[in-house]
Amino acid sequence: MHFSALEEESPKSLAERRRPLIAEIKRNSLDDGPGIRSVVFFKGCPLACVWCHNPECISAKPEIMFQREACINAGDCRRVCPEGAIGAAGPGAIDLSKCTLCGDCVDECPSGALSIVGKYYSPDDLVETLVRDRAFYDNSNGGVTLSGGEPTVVMDYTAEVASRLKECGINVLIETCGDFDWDRFAAKLLPYVDIVYADLKLVSDDLHRQFTGRSNTRITENIERLIGADGIDLWIRVPLIPGVTTTRENLEAIAGWLCQRGVHRIALMPYNPLWIGKAKALGKSLPYQRDTWMTEEERRAVKEVFAGFQIARAF
Repeated sequence: MHFSALEEESPKSLAERRRPLIAEIKRNSLDDGPGIRSVVFFKGCPLACVWCHNPECISAKPEIMFQREACINAGDCRRVCPEGAIGAAGPGAIDLSKCTLCGDCVDECPSGALSIVGKYYSPDDLVETLVRDRAFYDNSNGGVTLSGGEPTVVMDYTAEVASRLKECGINVLIETCGDFDWDRFAAKLLPYVDIVYADLKLVSDDLHRQFTGRSNTRITENIERLIGADGIDLWIRVPLIPGVTTTRENLEAIAGWLCQRGVHRIALMPYNPLWIGKAKALGKSLPYQRDTWMTEEERRAVKEVFAGFQIARAF
């Protein structure tokens, strides 16, 4: 499959294409902040990390996902496709130059092997959906986590959702790559956020560009501003990507950078290879292909570097 054509304009209106899309709302999560939380995964991110654990959230546009192992080759998708985008080879070879993402194939797929990732919620609808689980938040000191992708890509929309959640007395946590406009973030979104999880991946700007596609200059500047911000609970997170972010040179550079700024607690995020299946289902290339979890020896080596830090339970 080759899905890069989804980055091209389709017959759908440009206005519709620009609407913020949600890839998933994960309820009853215990892994994305304190207590029981609902996690909103926004589509769209300024980075394109080669190991991205949520590859379906990199593009801001809707995408077709094909779970090959679920396909029973019923042929319904080929029969109903109005553009003839699905040939004899089946949905594993969709011609995306023809595909308009109408969803007919998804609706007719009897096994659920096909799906469209990306749904628009109005702020009212999204908040209403999230508030339904308020009893769980209240009884566990939990709340809502805004994740992605990158929630700040649609700053106005995210700020509106966060402000309404705060009006309801719900704890708001944002997970961010840190690559955003600080002035807009501080004015629009930060006042409604209780907790920030900010990722620090690579200290070397050259390596950051190589593995994420962007400079880390704005990211480190924004993390410094977050460190000095009042009224938020800030956790710096390090995604542990074997051979990329876990080199001793990089980890020692991160530890030193944080110590210089008075930060002595960190969340270490172990590598999770399950993203590979999602990337394949989207037809994405795999420039980084490790398909195994971190070993205990690799974990110990990382912990040694941060021996003087308070390490979050995420590790």
